[in-house]
Amino acid sequence: MKNKPRQNHLLLIENAKDDVIKLEAIQNYTKFVFEDGSSRLMAYTLKNYQNSLEFPFVRVSKSCIVNLNFCSDFSPKTKRIWISDGSEIQISRRRLLEVSNNMERYKYF
Repeated sequence: MKNKPRQNHLLLIENAKDDVIKLEAIQNYTKFVFEDGSSRLMAYTLKNYQNSLEFPFVRVSKSCIVNLNFCSDFSPKTKRIWISDGSEIQISRRRLLEVSNNMERYKYF
């Protein structure tokens, strides 16, 4: 991140692999959606978090990063990914190849 992140940002990033289902962009903020159904709005852009998070997080569109540990289904034909919380996310056409490669490489489906 450009600015030095605060302690609460560092804790979110450290524990994200186990707790965070997805990150959604809301203008210049990022909404973290957790496994227990709660969410938290943070004051950094999605791009800042994208650079801080490693696999299993994959950017699927301009406004969403998904934790592949919580993916329940994936369809390259319809360009959609389903998450364990029941949500369905459209994958952008420019990111479809990257998402497909990550799914294949780690044999999720």
